[in-house]
Amino acid sequence: RNRNGHAGPCLQDPSRPGTCTVHRSEFWSSYRLNITEVNPLGSSFRLLDITMQAIIKPDPPEGLVVEPIPLAPRRLHVSWKYPSSWPKEPHFQLRFRLQYRPVIHRSWSVVETVNLSEVITDAFTGLEHVVQVSAKDFLDAGNWSEWSAEARATPVRGACSRVPRVPGAVASLSCDSLSVPDRSEPLEKMAVLVSLGIFAFFVLAAVLVVTILIWLRVRKHGKDKTKPHSFLVAATHLKALPSESGC
Repeated sequence: RNRNGHAGPCLQDPSRPGTCTVHRSEFWSSYRLNITEVNPLGSSFRLLDITMQAIIKPDPPEGLVVEPIPLAPRRLHVSWKYPSSWPKEPHFQLRFRLQYRPVIHRSWSVVETVNLSEVITDAFTGLEHVVQVSAKDFLDAGNWSEWSAEARATPVRGACSRVPRVPGAVASLSCDSLSVPDRSEPLEKMAVLVSLGIFAFFVLAAVLVVTILIWLRVRKHGKDKTKPHSFLVAATHLKALPSESGC
């Protein structure tokens, strides 16, 4: 029964014991379920209050595809589709989480996105990776879906031609025998060297400026000390002149 007092059956599926389905349920609605258990010794019931948005759980995303990216030995492109059971309406959006790992490793890396594709940027070159995706209501209502079926791919080097995609299958590329060198690492090294050079230049410039200022200060201080001595010598000389003329 919903909050408006309308009562209806919760239909049971013989193939799924212990479950029932409320058809035409409304998302932002509350329901009270009367669950009755009957056996030869008698019966018992339980009233259960349910808010739809608190228990919603999408089906797993479909059509998961993982592909290597040519000339990007540490990247994999992942794409998927909304579950076919999810309402295709603008105000019923989903967000997704992606988990991936090399097949030989046991720990997962997880990223979240609202898009239907993602680029993995920290894959291991030459190692096969396993990828799964799950979904949840965009407004964080309810629970995450179960993980989708696995899809696998291996990031590679070289210029490659794309093989037709099969959802859920292992993606592969047909690569030339001559591997094209990866230019991303030399560029990163060059950027680091340039940054270090600029930093060293500013440090040397600062040291030079401080050295010049100290030298000017010491020089000025030395001149100030010599001025009184010269003045006393001149005064003594002038004072001695009259006595010489008197003689």
